Amino acid sequence: MHTPSTKVRHADRERLANPAVGLTLREASQLQARFRRIVERRSCLPKRVRLVAGLDSAYRGNQAFGAAVTVNLETMKPEETAAVQRETDFPYVPGFLAFREAPIIIGAAMKLKNQPDVYFVDGHGWAHPRRFGLACHVGVALNAPTIGVAKSRLCGTVSGNRLRDRGETIGAVLRSGSGKLLYVSVGHKVSLRDAVNIAKRCFSTESRDPISLAHIEANRLRDAITP
Repeated sequence: MHTPSTKVRHADRERLANPAVGLTLREASQLQARFRRIVERRSCLPKRVRLVAGLDSAYRGNQAFGAAVTVNLETMKPEETAAVQRETDFPYVPGFLAFREAPIIIGAAMKLKNQPDVYFVDGHGWAHPRRFGLACHVGVALNAPTIGVAKSRLCGTVSGNRLRDRGETIGAVLRSGSGKLLYVSVGHKVSLRDAVNIAKRCFSTESRDPISLAHIEANRLRDAITP
């Protein structure tokens, strides 16, 4: 079992929530290598998970629109929505999505009045070449349980219902209610087993999942702004 080697300081969380302007890919890679040691892959969840949140973003040029939507896990009904808009200067580069997207969705998450028990992020967590994808980045920055749910595979190979890379299980494969394959991985403060079980409840039904609801809200905010 992986054990984090250090605690998260407020200054470190701020570096993830608001990366420095002009950050190079080399510097970003070094940050990922450093902070992956902090990722907790054991569950720090309440006995009964009641409220989950989906985080997602939309873009128009250098304008980013982030949304957070909380959902009651028992009823799968949305309860609260928060959204933010800000500029982004970090390019879209595979493997470094977090440095472009994390600041805006973290900003939306921090506007929620009621903190959820766990966050869902549209992207990978531990199932990342440097074991620090978007879900890990967001989870460590928020210091909260976070699960990555991605629509495509970034690394590793599928073995049954598991995603493996270099001899390590880095995630799981789940089929959504629409029949599409989803790749589930640990973000922070949740075990892979719990991540899969919670994801099944949210993504294997006909109801709109938390990430889809956040996606709709982010697009709504973007489309409401006159170009």
